[in-house]
Amino acid sequence: MPLTGRTILVTEDEPDQQEFIATMLEDAGAKVVAAHNGTQAMELAASIRPDLMTLDINMPGTDVFQVLAGITKTSPNPRICIVSGRPELRQVIMDKFSEVEIGFVDKPFTRDTLIAELGRLIEG
Repeated sequence: MPLTGRTILVTEDEPDQQEFIATMLEDAGAKVVAAHNGTQAMELAASIRPDLMTLDINMPGTDVFQVLAGITKTSPNPRICIVSGRPELRQVIMDKFSEVEIGFVDKPFTRDTLIAELGRLIEG
């Protein structure tokens, strides 16, 4: 399984959604580190250098563009999966951060959809 032994930073401000994602990833063999907002995500990304990150598009205090800019300054070749209920922002994000390996999973999603997209990001 592509996520076994991988460290994944899950950034989600909704506790139930964060627990849902973390449980799915842990069941797939990943080690999960949680961030509750964009500022915390940027700090953790710089300090732990996760293999992958999931990033909620709507977070209090910072927007996805600020978080992506911060992460790309401190993390070489980040692999990020945007988890969003706003698919209309997909192209804008891809255009602005074309040098970053970004995947997308639209809410609501299934375990299989999330695991498949993260596996795709890991395999490059």
